[in-house]
Amino acid sequence: MTAEAAAFVCSHVFQHERPVLLVVRAEGDWQLLCGDGHDEGETPRVVGLNHFLDSDPSLRALLDLPPEWEAKRAAQGGAWERRPIT
Repeated sequence: MTAEAAAFVCSHVFQHERPVLLVVRAEGDWQLLCGDGHDEGETPRVVGLNHFLDSDPSLRALLDLPPEWEAKRAAQGGAWERRPIT
């Protein structure tokens, strides 16, 4: 996976209100999420993954995350825990 890939981003992450704490590769698509709840019907933003890799280099550790897997962490800078999507 390259850093130029598109990523679906929740509004909290897009607006820099919360850090990325959950990364999901559902159906191969990248999703960068805060891990909190959102308003029903919220539409995610599509952004180049590289923009988030620049602002949070710890996301680079997940570039090898396979499709149908997810990774989460308790806080920004924390260790990523990977697992298959259930």
